[in-house]
Amino acid sequence: MPNAAPEAAERRLRNLRVGGLSLIGFFMMMGYSMARPAVESLFLAAHGHEALPYGYLSVVVVMGISVVVYNRFVGRVSLPKLYTAASLIAAALLAALQGAIALELPGAHLLLYAWKDVYMVVQVEIFYSYCATVFAIGTARWVYGFFGVIGSLGGLVGNLGVGPLARTLGSAGSLWLLVPMLLAGAAAALWLGQHAAEAQVPAAALRPRISEAWRVVRQSRWLLLIMALVALTQTAITLIDFSFNQAVQEAVPNTDERTAVIGQIYAAVSVGTFVLNALTGPILRLAGVPATLLSIPFLLASAVVSFLVMPAFAVAAALKIASKCFDYTVFRSAKEILYIPLSLPEKTAGKSIVDMLTYRTAKGAASVLLLGLSAVGLSTWALGATLVVISLWLGVTIVLVRRFRLTVSREEEMRGQTRGQNSKR
Repeated sequence: MPNAAPEAAERRLRNLRVGGLSLIGFFMMMGYSMARPAVESLFLAAHGHEALPYGYLSVVVVMGISVVVYNRFVGRVSLPKLYTAASLIAAALLAALQGAIALELPGAHLLLYAWKDVYMVVQVEIFYSYCATVFAIGTARWVYGFFGVIGSLGGLVGNLGVGPLARTLGSAGSLWLLVPMLLAGAAAALWLGQHAAEAQVPAAALRPRISEAWRVVRQSRWLLLIMALVALTQTAITLIDFSFNQAVQEAVPNTDERTAVIGQIYAAVSVGTFVLNALTGPILRLAGVPATLLSIPFLLASAVVSFLVMPAFAVAAALKIASKCFDYTVFRSAKEILYIPLSLPEKTAGKSIVDMLTYRTAKGAASVLLLGLSAVGLSTWALGATLVVISLWLGVTIVLVRRFRLTVSREEEMRGQTRGQNSKR
């Protein structure tokens, strides 16, 4: 059997990648699950939910700076090494911001809020950029769900642990435990780069400049459609997040107790994402990428309507859980598969604009909308605006899945051998 040795080597390499990425995903989600409730609770205590639009805008500014820096290195440094560097920088910035909060420096909580959103987006997008360069559709359909399951377990540990930690150490004190999680993820990425083939954009294929990344996006109609999808999706989820934060601030006024409640909400998200991630492979196999992407806006719109009909805190929490569960599971896996048929520059530099910058810039769009509604005394209309955004989301999805099906037939998707191409779309 002349092909046995290459097949065994390929299988071993795939197993090494899956093992390394699983470790990274666990520590990544465990750390973020500890950071998010504490940071959000501290921000609400310092500024109140009325200031959330300014927090969203701060995320846009910091994300823009981060994308510029990211694109200076994405063509020079392998993706595992880039993940290691991003984790170490995130840990250093957290220490600096904790010091600024202890000194009561103005704007410290605002910057901590931006840090929380930005560092996670950078880590997640490096993670999936690497996945898109080393896995074909058939493998991705199953391992993306598996990575989600492992991440959900890490998230569940973090979300359930942050409440007791906040009560014992205080919300600010509990954030220090994120540092070991960041260092563990950095070490796992370093190991992955040393023991598995590293994914790196050839210098000749892409110059590491933000202008080149924008050029890649402008020349790819596929990326432009994904950009619109990401923008609308995250705008809708941000509007839902605003409504939830308003509800939780009114229902739980004590800061540390609120941290515990938010942690419990995100623990429920972790349970939901665990179940849905476990089902991602079968769902994508049976329904396919197009049907999966089309179903999410319908389901989320139903949850929004439920809250409009019955505006209680429990329903607000259920809406929050639903939005995060869909976003973190089958929707993310299906969306990430859309990148696999693309060229390497599209998967890396182009993806940094689409998923890193647009992902958080959408918060800025939502902020402008929320500030406008507040200025005219219509902030209670946020959920109505959410339904409008979801309708636009559905329209873009219809166009995008048609283009996907023209490029990847149902038969090719089920065979799962499609990898990156070089043609422009």
